[in-house]
Amino acid sequence: MLISEAVARLLQRSGNFEVLTATSLQDALRDLEEQGPVDIVMLDLKMPGMNGIESIRQVVKANEPGRVVLFSGNADANFVQSAIQAGALGLIPKTLPLRSLLSAIGLVESGQIFVPAQLSRGDTPAVPGEQAQLSDKELFVLRRAAEGQTNKEIARELVSNEMSVKMHMRMICKKLGAKNRTHAAMIARELAML
Repeated sequence: MLISEAVARLLQRSGNFEVLTATSLQDALRDLEEQGPVDIVMLDLKMPGMNGIESIRQVVKANEPGRVVLFSGNADANFVQSAIQAGALGLIPKTLPLRSLLSAIGLVESGQIFVPAQLSRGDTPAVPGEQAQLSDKELFVLRRAAEGQTNKEIARELVSNEMSVKMHMRMICKKLGAKNRTHAAMIARELAML
């Protein structure tokens, strides 16, 4: 929240921007519906309610014909590429110096894709699970586990059995490189899958 507030102040002080902020995906979508599209949405991947690429698609659609760019401190090259395919115009890292921010926003505003050099060269540090592709059912199980539900509760919701849920959790942990369900939820949040 502190970073978004600092960025908002910087943009307002520049005199070239009117800035609106939202604290959740639902708030952002509601604001876009009520006020119409804006020139640029800087979409924080850690914002409450974000659910990976699907949420990005929602915001891109809600903000047409305006632009959407990811604003994150941690995103891998594959995820950014998927986001670009979903309609985002790249990634502005939270670590970008504030004085460089205006240039990056200018590029996005003109319709250009902005991706930091280290991502475009592919030399970002490996993140456990960054290649993971979870099925819809695995994502469902992981979301419920992250909410604190037991295998029995998840099985009841899936109209399945506990053994099936355990097998899904094993596969999720294997795909994400996680030690257990809690670790899997942490990794999935880091990758903006939850």
